[in-house]
Order: sequence, then structure tokens, then C-alpha cells
Amino acid sequence: MSDIVLYIGIGVLIASGLAVQLLITHRRHERDHRKDLEPILKAHGLTFVSSRWPGRLKVGPFPKFEIEVGRPQSRVGGIRGEYDEYRIVTVQDSQGKIHELWAKLEIEVFRLRRIRWRAENGMNLPTQAKEMLEN
Repeated sequence: MSDIVLYIGIGVLIASGLAVQLLITHRRHERDHRKDLEPILKAHGLTFVSSRWPGRLKVGPFPKFEIEVGRPQSRVGGIRGEYDEYRIVTVQDSQGKIHELWAKLEIEVFRLRRIRWRAENGMNLPTQAKEMLEN
């Protein structure tokens, strides 16, 4: 086997691995997580309208870097099971006003661990929405 065939084979493996990872990431970002977000909002008297992915490297009012020690690490087929998803969630209060909240979904071992809620500074939110926000 010549070296060129070996190099082409390695290149094809690397390219296919990157393509699969991009596909998985794209599918994660397309989810709206309605089934996870809606029950929490209903418990606080808010109605889920929609959720969207804010874009690459956009974390809103959450810190850009957070270090948390002690979380388990898992990989299945080379896919990491721990990641965070950020969503801009549009909600409606009991008076019919529309508000936007940021949600951080923490995924651990391929399952939802917790959801953290924050709002942009200066937002005029109803009291039921303020109760679920952290800090």
C-alpha cells in the first residue's frame, strides 16, 4: 500500500468524523425542548410560546465560562454526553404580555440534569417569572 492511499484514507476518516459531529450538533440546535421547558413555565403561571437557539457562542446573561467540578464524563461512540444548550424562550404571562427569558439546559450522561433561567438586564418581568430566575 502506498503512502498516498494511507493519507487519503486517514483524510476520509477525519472528514467523515467531522461531518458526523456537525450533523449531531445541528440536530441538537434544532430542538426546541418544549417538553422540558413547558411544565416549569406552567408551574409559574407562564405560557410557552417558542424557543430558539441564539447562535454560536451566544450565552446571553449567563457567564461565558463556568467551571464545575465533579460532573461525570461519558462518551458513547465518540459522542460526548455532557453539554449545555442555550435557548431564548418566548413566554406569555397571564395578562397576555410577551417576554423573553434565557434558559440554560444542562445535559449530563445524555439526560437533562437541570434548567437554569435568567433574563436580560432591565427587563420588566411579572413576579411569577422573577421567582424562577436565578440571582
